[in-house]
Amino acid sequence: MIDNEKLYDLRQRAKRVKLFATDLDGTLHDGRHMLSSENREALLALAERGIILVCATGRSRTSIPETITGISCIKYLITANGARVHLNGTDEIISEKFIDLAALEYIRPFFEDGEVMCEVFWDGAPHVEERRYHDARDYGVPRWFSDYFFNSRVPLKDFEKEVFDHAGVIENINFVFGKESVQNRVLSFLKERTDLYELTSSFPFNYEIGGIGVSKGAALDFISGREGVSSEEIIAFGDNENDATMIEYAGIGVAVANAVPRVIAAADLVTEQDNNDSAVAEALKLLQIID
Repeated sequence: MIDNEKLYDLRQRAKRVKLFATDLDGTLHDGRHMLSSENREALLALAERGIILVCATGRSRTSIPETITGISCIKYLITANGARVHLNGTDEIISEKFIDLAALEYIRPFFEDGEVMCEVFWDGAPHVEERRYHDARDYGVPRWFSDYFFNSRVPLKDFEKEVFDHAGVIENINFVFGKESVQNRVLSFLKERTDLYELTSSFPFNYEIGGIGVSKGAALDFISGREGVSSEEIIAFGDNENDATMIEYAGIGVAVANAVPRVIAAADLVTEQDNNDSAVAEALKLLQIID
């Protein structure tokens, strides 16, 4: 429960908001990866007030559902944790930054690791080795995530060759595992060379790397510069590690109730509702940004 003095301060700061940014999965979306009618109406209400709308996700462009891209008042899409920024509706890419070849070479052993599944993003789509695609549940993909996984991933027979054929345009690499011992081994390996990439996570069963300097926060900074909006005029919502830079960057950072500790620690406000209870809409109403 937020105290009255802090709530008053946040409401005063919220009067300056000109740009709204939100994560999708675990934040704007509920546990079924769906957009509630309350959250959709909240987006429309923000747009009516002239507030710029940004959706920022770890998803590739092709993995973002039409329930989001079909909302014409959403102006920007940040994809692959900030590797690309798109203008929604036209799909024009206005910013992009890729993983260096040295990083790709360093993580190459995981392509043959029997306990790890790698997903590699290029051309706005996630690609995975065909045999691991069919055995995804064995690599830690949970049942609730399965439909989204199988409907969005591109299986490839000669996976490693295809990956290196696309070296230079790799947006993001996702490491998926099903055992805690494997998780610890992957993290230890990846931490050794964070000079080669940015390391983050968006689910309990994965780690992700992107190009140096790539983050949702950096992408939001690019958009704010393009729009002439200061960070103090931004409100951002998130739940997981890959949202932390965005929450820290925004003048008002909001963590939904189901957020991880790092995001909660960085946030100015933690909602009482989780993502299954339209937390984004409820917070916007609490801050009196919308009615």
